[in-house]
Amino acid sequence: MAGSEDHSNLAAHAHLNLLGWVSLALYGTYYRLIGLTRSIVASIQVACAIVGSVVMGIGIAIAHQGGTEAFAITGSLLTLVAGVLFVVITFQRPLRINTVN
Repeated sequence: MAGSEDHSNLAAHAHLNLLGWVSLALYGTYYRLIGLTRSIVASIQVACAIVGSVVMGIGIAIAHQGGTEAFAITGSLLTLVAGVLFVVITFQRPLRINTVN
């Protein structure tokens, strides 16, 4: 975008960065801290987040170019499902911090 000075896909870029990279970094950090890196449910949640954020980013770019919003909606729903799964996982297994007395 900087080289071509065409910032028409700024919204897609921002959504992909925030919902893709940042949320996945937070999910991974949390799963590593509580020891759920090999959980099937956590793997499903992360897969939904990855696919959802990529599809949503592509869908937003398509919608901004005058195309259909179907991909953006599908990606948003997958991202929402991933967020809900993360909340469920979080409340089922809260973070336990070991303290030394």
